[in-house]
Amino acid sequence: MESTSHLALSEYQRAILNEMGITSWKLTDTNLDQIQDDNQKNDLIESAPEVVSRTDALVKLKQLKAQTQKNQSKESTDCVLVTCSQSATKHQIFADVLLALGLETKEIKYVATEQLSDFSDFPLSWNLAEKVSFENNQLITPTLTELSDPSIKKRLWMQIQNASLAIEN
Repeated sequence: MESTSHLALSEYQRAILNEMGITSWKLTDTNLDQIQDDNQKNDLIESAPEVVSRTDALVKLKQLKAQTQKNQSKESTDCVLVTCSQSATKHQIFADVLLALGLETKEIKYVATEQLSDFSDFPLSWNLAEKVSFENNQLITPTLTELSDPSIKKRLWMQIQNASLAIEN
């Protein structure tokens, strides 16, 4: 629709209505000005001129649905996302890190590494890798058993301290 009204239907909405067998309507440009002046909406509506076949509507609906799903935002969560096993999180270092970050009361969600890109607005994601790093709420450490090594543990606490200082500034 050419109208910039907040009541205008999107192409997706029109395709859905058409698929349900509901004829969508739109206001003509000349009539739109009159509605704003004297609020006589019922006399100023005309039928949409385009008639789409059922198969065309289904194809368009599928295209719009795919496009909409691609543009949808990621799932927002307030859980701590963890890519290690549930048994690994029973180590004391896991609880200590969450406590240091003020996240000890947050719910933990176990996800695969590939699933991390499906989430946004999470307080922390904890991934396993060879190095220790902490940026953009993403903590990367070696396995939790390897964190018993004093040098690795020291790097972890330094990363957490640096991240805390960056947040404060």
